[in-house]
Amino acid sequence: MENNLSVISNTFKELPNNIEAEQSVLGSILLSNEIFDDVNTIVSSSNFYDPMHQKIFAAIEQLIFKGMLANPITLKNYFEKKKMKLMFQIIWLKLQNFLLH
Repeated sequence: MENNLSVISNTFKELPNNIEAEQSVLGSILLSNEIFDDVNTIVSSSNFYDPMHQKIFAAIEQLIFKGMLANPITLKNYFEKKKMKLMFQIIWLKLQNFLLH
């Protein structure tokens, strides 16, 4: 019986992911909100592997659906209003790293 359990636990693998691709999608949308409509038809926040990227995409989506511009400044305000200041600081560092490279 123990052998069967070890086989099951060993078959679990990490989901396929590409953090750099996720960063590229988010950075591209932030640089040009016009592409959001094209991206949003095939990608949703649940498609992102990184939970932080899921939150960023969901925030971008909410801003754009409200007719607002989604950029690092409006994201900062969005997360501050949601009382997520610490999380935004982490997000800001990720975005800075992406946009500078």
